[in-house]
Amino acid sequence: MSKMRFWFSVLTTLILVLCCTKGCRAQNSSACIPSSCGDIEIRYPFRLRDDPTNCGHWDPVFVLECQGNRTLLRSNSRRYHVQAITYNNFLIRVSDPGLDSKNYSSCPIYSSFDFSIYSGYMLLGYTNTTIFKFLNCLSPVTNPSYVESPFCGNKSAFSNTSRVHSYVTARSISVSDLEDSCTFDMSAEVSLPASSSGGGNLSYSQIHDMLAYGIELSWYRAMCTSCEESKRTCFLEDSRIQCRRFCYESTPLSERDFGCKLEYYAPYLLLAAVVIGGLIGLRLVFGIPFIIGFLVHKRKMRRSSTNKSEIIEEILKQQIHHVPINYTYSEIKKMTRNFKAKIGEGAYGTVFKGNLRSGPPVAVKMLVSSSASDTEFITYVSKISRTSHENIVRLIGFCIEGKKRALVHEFMQHGSLENYIFSQKTTSPSLSYKDIFKISLGTARGIKSLHDNNILHLRIKPENILLDQDHNPKISDSGLQNLYSSNDQSLKTGRYKTGFLPPEMFYKNIGEVSCKADVYSYGMLVQEMAARTQALNPYSEKSGKMYFPRWIYKQLSEGKELEIREGDEEERKMVKKMMMVGLWCIQIRPGDRPLMSEVVAMLQGGVQLLKMPPMPFQGAMEDQSF
Repeated sequence: MSKMRFWFSVLTTLILVLCCTKGCRAQNSSACIPSSCGDIEIRYPFRLRDDPTNCGHWDPVFVLECQGNRTLLRSNSRRYHVQAITYNNFLIRVSDPGLDSKNYSSCPIYSSFDFSIYSGYMLLGYTNTTIFKFLNCLSPVTNPSYVESPFCGNKSAFSNTSRVHSYVTARSISVSDLEDSCTFDMSAEVSLPASSSGGGNLSYSQIHDMLAYGIELSWYRAMCTSCEESKRTCFLEDSRIQCRRFCYESTPLSERDFGCKLEYYAPYLLLAAVVIGGLIGLRLVFGIPFIIGFLVHKRKMRRSSTNKSEIIEEILKQQIHHVPINYTYSEIKKMTRNFKAKIGEGAYGTVFKGNLRSGPPVAVKMLVSSSASDTEFITYVSKISRTSHENIVRLIGFCIEGKKRALVHEFMQHGSLENYIFSQKTTSPSLSYKDIFKISLGTARGIKSLHDNNILHLRIKPENILLDQDHNPKISDSGLQNLYSSNDQSLKTGRYKTGFLPPEMFYKNIGEVSCKADVYSYGMLVQEMAARTQALNPYSEKSGKMYFPRWIYKQLSEGKELEIREGDEEERKMVKKMMMVGLWCIQIRPGDRPLMSEVVAMLQGGVQLLKMPPMPFQGAMEDQSF
């Protein structure tokens, strides 16, 4: 037990260090009393030279001096008069010490070409400043932009000259633009633009007032720059700039500094300290037997509990080929730009367009809640990802986080088949009969691949047949029905065309639901594809209003040619083949329907080899309008 006491002491020390670190980090200069010099209030980040060091920012550029009730800012060997400090806007206004607002003969001492004053500060934007150039000329100048001023230069440089004419101008000029006999003396920068004095030519008194006003400097970005260079976060809190190091969950633990690692492990350390302290107390009260019993129980509980991530890894490690990516919910939100582009909605959920970090577009389906467990969902993901076929939408990844579940599929550029075979619903360009036949054959191959992998779709319909850029079909929502029971609210309220559902889903005496259910739905689909809704005319006076498949059966059994628009003889045979295959697929009894492998063979064979199927309905269905 001495070892246990030792580790308890170590953990307690670490927790105290962490608390002390946080407490020290929380300390600031809020307890400091503001100082003053003249009419200037001095508080954080500034302080007077005699104030405590913790009352101001650590950078020496924020240390001010007070001489004769005048506040001074020292920069290197130069001093500037502080005219005002605006703490809410993080601005300090300083002026040249040689300027006296009451003496228009006073001149600036320092030239603004020396940027030493900007060390630790930032100029408040060049669009809000004016630079005045002081010139000395040996001859008078009549240029209206040159304003006569007192001589502010070095008189010894003109000792042999009887008279020197001094001017100041706000115009941007280069050496080549100087008037003859004129030379640069110095420049002075102010924060008031020339237009602020009413426009037009300025008098020297106006220029002098602007110079005496001074220049505004910002300390906000200057403080943030040094803060961000040290990999800390710069922000405002109670109108003050704060620079702190935050620990973000998105940062890998290996890249965090010691303080963040200690903060991360603090709850575990605290829990361990409580447990160890409790064990020591229990030993004193109840003795060794109770501790042994507790440890035995703890070990059993640890063995009986299985982490969700371990379940996912155990199921997915059985994958041989493509292993889907396990995304977090935050990654899903980032991928879809916070679910900005909605591209579809169905019984199982809503589909959003997104982009992977590498660039390619994807379709993200946010599933509605179901009664399936996490293990059942992961098993479904594993099973679907193993079903690799050119006519099945490829599963890229998934998300399972609490009640949130999502599937990430490849993006299909041309949307669903519904947009092309129902011309009254869309303005999409129509497909040729050869394209329609290619889509029907590819869809049959995709369903066959699902059945070969013991997956029932049970929701074959135009909305679930997607088309890529070359109009190749790919089946979506494969096997999702298995995640939802008949009691799930999503299926009760979901939209579905009952005409595609096989009769055994309504009448149990017909037979059990099997792979033949997908065959029936495919038969209804392929007949709609061949009919293209208005391409064949079931409403003629001779036919009357009949259930469409029955009308087709009547036409074919009587040897009548099917009328199609804008199609040649080869396409006519394709349509007839699709119609006959469709009639075979929609037989009432599941046992009378072909397997999908047989459907593929029939579509690939010649139409003359197809036998006429039996009457699909035989009185089981009432005539109804198509």
